Amino acid sequence: MIQSIRKIRLPFFLLLMLFIAVSCDTEDEATIVEVENLADKSIEDLQSRIVGKKHCVEFVFPIPIAFIDSTTAEVTDYENLYETIVSWFTDNDVEKSKENKPTLIFPIEVINLDGEVIQVNAKEELKSLKSECPKEGKCKDGKKGKGHACFELVFPISIIIDAETLEFEDRASLKEAIKEYKETAEEDAERPELVFPITVVYEDGSTAEVESKDALKELKEECQDN
Repeated sequence: MIQSIRKIRLPFFLLLMLFIAVSCDTEDEATIVEVENLADKSIEDLQSRIVGKKHCVEFVFPIPIAFIDSTTAEVTDYENLYETIVSWFTDNDVEKSKENKPTLIFPIEVINLDGEVIQVNAKEELKSLKSECPKEGKCKDGKKGKGHACFELVFPISIIIDAETLEFEDRASLKEAIKEYKETAEEDAERPELVFPITVVYEDGSTAEVESKDALKELKEECQDN
């Protein structure tokens, strides 16, 4: 009799353990999907604070971000931004909600439709920046760290700063030069501008040469349409 009961209990125990294992796997998969979705939404939120829903400007990477635990990170592109957000939410036991999304650390730099490099020093400056965006056009949704990026600049690039043309080998040196210029320039000083032509690279790795401000605007319009 006892042996019979043991024979019955053993398969039940195995089934129970299998159920627990499957449940855990399901919960883990659900958590991963939740974190990935939150990372996508975080990127959309970070960029919408700068340009609203208009495909108007591009971030100049690297950009600094801060999390709710006061940790910070400097990300080099949208993919790195996505990976950083996913990693933080995976490593920290916090509610995966919009209230816990990372925020931008100012100042940051962006490039507008005219090829001007603009330093944004605080949230208060965003309103005037958004007003410069066209009234039509909407960003496509960013997925898996792609954000709303239309293109990335191919370095080296040349920038006109205070009537002087300077060449920059990478994003970091450009950001430092813009920062130094803004610290000494008058409030109504000329914005630094790209020297055309420039080369841009798309998500698929293909490149294009942009000959002028008008060509840059056309490129951005194509991004909106596609």
